[in-house]
Amino acid sequence: MAMSSTILIVDDSLSARKMVQGMLAREGYQLALAADGQEGIAKAEELHPDVILLDVLLPDLDGFTVCQRLRAHPELAEVPILLMTGLTEREHRLRGLEAGADDFLTKPIDPEEFRARLRTITRLNRYRTMQAERARFSRLAELSPDGIAVLDGAAIIQHANVTLARMLGLADATDLIGRPFTLLVHPQDASRVAGHIAQILQRPTRNGRLEVLLARSDGLTTSAELVSGQLVVDDRQLVQVIARDISERRLAETQIRMLHQELLSAYDATLAGWARALELRDQETQGHSQRVTEMTVKMAQAIGFGGEPLDHIRRGALLHDIGKMGVPDSILLKPGRLTPDERQIMEQHPVHAYEMLLPIEFLRPAIDIPYCHHERWDGTGYPRRLRGEEIPLAARLFALADVWDALTSQRPYRAPMTLPEVEAHVRANIGTHFDPQAAEVFFSVMLAPDPA
Repeated sequence: MAMSSTILIVDDSLSARKMVQGMLAREGYQLALAADGQEGIAKAEELHPDVILLDVLLPDLDGFTVCQRLRAHPELAEVPILLMTGLTEREHRLRGLEAGADDFLTKPIDPEEFRARLRTITRLNRYRTMQAERARFSRLAELSPDGIAVLDGAAIIQHANVTLARMLGLADATDLIGRPFTLLVHPQDASRVAGHIAQILQRPTRNGRLEVLLARSDGLTTSAELVSGQLVVDDRQLVQVIARDISERRLAETQIRMLHQELLSAYDATLAGWARALELRDQETQGHSQRVTEMTVKMAQAIGFGGEPLDHIRRGALLHDIGKMGVPDSILLKPGRLTPDERQIMEQHPVHAYEMLLPIEFLRPAIDIPYCHHERWDGTGYPRRLRGEEIPLAARLFALADVWDALTSQRPYRAPMTLPEVEAHVRANIGTHFDPQAAEVFFSVMLAPDPA
């Protein structure tokens, strides 16, 4: 026990208390005083001292009774108690032992004997406490479903439980003692683990987490999460590492990702089916949705889109005319020019798209193109008369692909325009219909030479 141990002195004599204080003044103990048995019990409950010096003859409760009550207290039962008494009869000593006293000091107290006796009992109590803590730790480690290791400052294993051994394909935890912990992980993780342990040793209050592959004795690996923290035992800095097997979690995550991808593929196949159904309704535009989608995706990739944002652009381009499902066949399939009233109905198809897609959470991020692809840079488009950068970037890119494909495709009422004619038309409408910067991207992609 460290020299800062707390000692409680229970004696009704002020002079006796001061005498004991004087004997221990230079020993470095923290001293607490009580003048009777009730006060002694109360201070013991408050302070949880490391040793109690207890006079037998007290004015309220005698020392034997106080000792019995302390021994019956669940939090104080193990505190060493020294009875101080001038009674030398054998029956009094037997009574003290029966009450639970650990030792006796005969009054008048011999200072040298007292200090030596106190050092011995505190040392024995410290050893007993340490053994109890180690036994408790060992038992908890044995019962733990996680692997546990205690490492020294050089990351050498000082203690390991059987769960960790089994995670590594070993039968006995003693096989791990004395081995560097970094040898238990896959070589690709060894340097990360070494750095992780070094950080724990440098920052005592820090707990760390790390996911690694444990290298099993049979050549296989086990996915594990390491949770580490610093311990100080006998002034030694140690690291406790808890290893949790996360193989099943990793397998579940992989399965979830696969199922998610399958679901996305099913959704995308459904969207492609919707687009084909729309084109079958309008024979003039067969293949249009796929072509404009490919062009729009190329432009988006050229300016840095990727991942989910690019997927949303692709889905939005594929569904750009989904709102035409709300337009009557008499207007959608009319071979001649539309009347003003019919044109007004036709121009509502972006609004129909918005109303159809907004309730579908999966498609909500893809709504920009179906809703805004007929807006114009100068604000004369529809349905909301958006201007400039008020128009979502995806819709600005798509507008170029949409017009390009429409003008280069065969229609019953006109022949396709040549590529130079379409390029001239698009360039003539930059700044009015089309975003100038989006047009630069469009031409850099569409007019780039095909890779040989």
